[in-house]
Amino acid sequence: MSQRSGARTEGAGGLTGLPSTRGAAVGATAAVIPLFGLVPSLSASDSPLVTVLVAAFALALFAASQVTISWSYHSARLDDRFRLALLVPLAALSVALPLWLGKDWTILLTYLAATCAVAVPPKLTLPALATSVSLAAFVAEHVDGADTTSLVVMTAAVGLSMTTYRRILDLNAELLRTRRELARAAVTEERLRFARDMHDTLGHDLLQLTLRTEVTRRLHRAGGMDVEAELQQIEGMGRQCLDRVREAVTGYRRLSLPAVIEEARPTLDDAGVALTVDAATDQLPQEAETALSWVVREALTNVVRHAQATHCRVTLSTEGGRAVLEVLDDGKGPVRRPLSGPGGNGLTGLTERVTALGGSLRTSAAPGGGFRLLAAVPLTDSVVSRGSVTHSLTEGTT
Repeated sequence: MSQRSGARTEGAGGLTGLPSTRGAAVGATAAVIPLFGLVPSLSASDSPLVTVLVAAFALALFAASQVTISWSYHSARLDDRFRLALLVPLAALSVALPLWLGKDWTILLTYLAATCAVAVPPKLTLPALATSVSLAAFVAEHVDGADTTSLVVMTAAVGLSMTTYRRILDLNAELLRTRRELARAAVTEERLRFARDMHDTLGHDLLQLTLRTEVTRRLHRAGGMDVEAELQQIEGMGRQCLDRVREAVTGYRRLSLPAVIEEARPTLDDAGVALTVDAATDQLPQEAETALSWVVREALTNVVRHAQATHCRVTLSTEGGRAVLEVLDDGKGPVRRPLSGPGGNGLTGLTERVTALGGSLRTSAAPGGGFRLLAAVPLTDSVVSRGSVTHSLTEGTT
């Protein structure tokens, strides 16, 4: 675990990670308070005053080092090198004081084992624990009255407990970071979804408005037309565009394939493109129909804007447990055809929609010239078993 990655406690109701810096410092300070009981016992043993003062100073240095190491780990403000630097005098005092002052001071070795668990990088935790146990065995062998077995077992037990505690803290911090990353990813995905919907929706509706306005302008110049009726139709398109935006903002993104086709017919008619449809959606899952409806809308928009076609055909069928949509036109083909929107985001957004359902989308030149778009979306077994969806919904020309 990176030592910079320790998470701090957030405000009320927020996510919590490692204990707070203040709580860690208070807990570590409370843990070392019992050590200062060693000083009165040393004074009671008729030790010289200088010895008592030096021992008290050394003990204070030991406690300060341990509290600082614990604080730096939980706050993630200081790196491994700083903690390792503090661990050196801590280890020296853990060995020197028991050898100098007797078996009562061997308890420092258990504190050393506990501190090693958070002072060293995770990959060095077990080697550090083994070193602490070895030092405990060495000190017990050289201090009169010390029980080697008890000291070694206690040192190992405390070290393992703190190692487990650190592991729990690391996993908790990792979980918190993962949750935050997932939250950020969800926000990013929603932004992309909204941008895609805005492009697909406004691109289509604004194109219809533009074409209707151009037609109205040409007819007005030619004279002999009802401008009021045309303006009312343009106004209706503008209101429909506003409704689309509201639907996208509120998340109502389900589309109906028949509705999309019927909406596109007037625009295709104005552009001089005859439309033939061989499709039905009665047995399509709602998610599949919505995705394919976006595909049809974008494809027909591109036919109007770029294809220079005179005829377009939309076909929907089932093949091998998939709904297969094909859009063919007899226009100029895929050579340098720009995609809808700035930077060509139209087909990119459609690919994202289809692949999100486990499908695929391909474009190519149509047989005999023109442009071909093929989208396939998987169906559930229950949908496939009910039969084909290839009966005609609407068939004819405009």
